[in-house]
Amino acid sequence: MKLKLNKKNLFNLNPLETDFELIGRDLETKEILYRILSSGMLLVEGNTGSGKTALLKYAIDNFKGKGKVIYLDCQRLNKRLNISDLLRKKPNGMILLLDNVQELSKRNNLRIKDAYDKNSIKSIVFTTTDYDLINFTNSIKDRIGNNIIRLRKLNENESLEIIRDRFDNDDLISEDILKEIFVQAKSIKVFIFKCNELIKYVLENGLEQATMSHISILPDYVDQKIENTKLCNECDAKLIKFGNYWRCEYCDLFCFLW
Repeated sequence: MKLKLNKKNLFNLNPLETDFELIGRDLETKEILYRILSSGMLLVEGNTGSGKTALLKYAIDNFKGKGKVIYLDCQRLNKRLNISDLLRKKPNGMILLLDNVQELSKRNNLRIKDAYDKNSIKSIVFTTTDYDLINFTNSIKDRIGNNIIRLRKLNENESLEIIRDRFDNDDLISEDILKEIFVQAKSIKVFIFKCNELIKYVLENGLEQATMSHISILPDYVDQKIENTKLCNECDAKLIKFGNYWRCEYCDLFCFLW
């Protein structure tokens, strides 16, 4: 029986809006919860698409009931933002999750350190693609110490398990095709994206199943779509390029409070 194309059949690529199991990250999930509960600082380092934001979403899910979690994507913050003004509006003892902290100014790093020392912030989790790119003060570096999680690339079995967990119809894409897509993908994010696009292609064209020949359409089709899909996660407006980065003119401040 052919499946109808609908949102339930497709993957949501925004980790902050998904509730799937975090596969292959058992040690990392234990570490992030321990550091938050111990009121410490933790840094998560990983390549683009390696699952850093998904790990932060895991922390959000575990603490949001307390209403004291702030998530900030530093890559999408206004460079003129005084982060102290933002934190001043929140209750004391917040859990601060800073995604892409390599984009945060040194001045705002100083403000975060000051808020932490004054107990306005209970604990902080930073994520970055490269520790050496961050404008951390020596004080923050000392507080992080060896509390660094370096995300490894998920292996083939773990990646296939993620796909099966997100899309439970084994008839659309065979395991051999999934393995071939995995070999071509540069990260788990791209792997999920490619599988998503193949599923959409099969459903939109009324096919019973994907074949190996369909894989040949994915590299140009998917890579081009990744490049051209520059939409704000908040309001779906087109993003505007500033230097090497993209920002939304309507939602320049990207902040979530749970």
